[in-house]
Amino acid sequence: MHGIISLLDDAYYQQVEALWAELKREFGVQGVYITPFPHFSYHIARQYDPEKLEPLLHTFASEQKPFHVKTTGLGIFTGQQPVLYIPVVRSPQLTKVHQALWQRLVELGQANNDSQNYYAPDNWMPHITIGFSDVDCQMLANIVHYLGTHSFNWDIFIDNIALIYDTGTAQQLRTRIPLNGAKGLDS
Repeated sequence: MHGIISLLDDAYYQQVEALWAELKREFGVQGVYITPFPHFSYHIARQYDPEKLEPLLHTFASEQKPFHVKTTGLGIFTGQQPVLYIPVVRSPQLTKVHQALWQRLVELGQANNDSQNYYAPDNWMPHITIGFSDVDCQMLANIVHYLGTHSFNWDIFIDNIALIYDTGTAQQLRTRIPLNGAKGLDS
């Protein structure tokens, strides 16, 4: 899958990388390394037209100023392969950013281009994945117990929008664009 994301600021990027390494050491989980960039996603799809998408992302980033997101606690997407994550609080500002981006993707014909409905504006639950793919239900319970004393009340500075591209063998950071608009959607 390809994804439109924001990378975490340096401090929390390193903190999430350290958390991934800790979970790998303690529990042997390493599925998160499929997408080895600490981030949260706005949209994912099996296919994008990068010749159309990248100019859109550059324009969008030029209109957005950096902002903060908050996180708290742990969350679980249930199923055969549960996903453990840190929820990103969906503030009004973050919702506006996501909706504005989604609208641009609709106009470009990319919003529903094989995208996952989980990322549609009415369904979107922004999150930072910390356990994925190789986490079973028993291991999940042990990991949650282990992380129970950790604080995930974070305030993360977001200053970019990026595109992760799946090459078929790995996911790579194709482009990272700074948010450098004089005004944001909250102005």
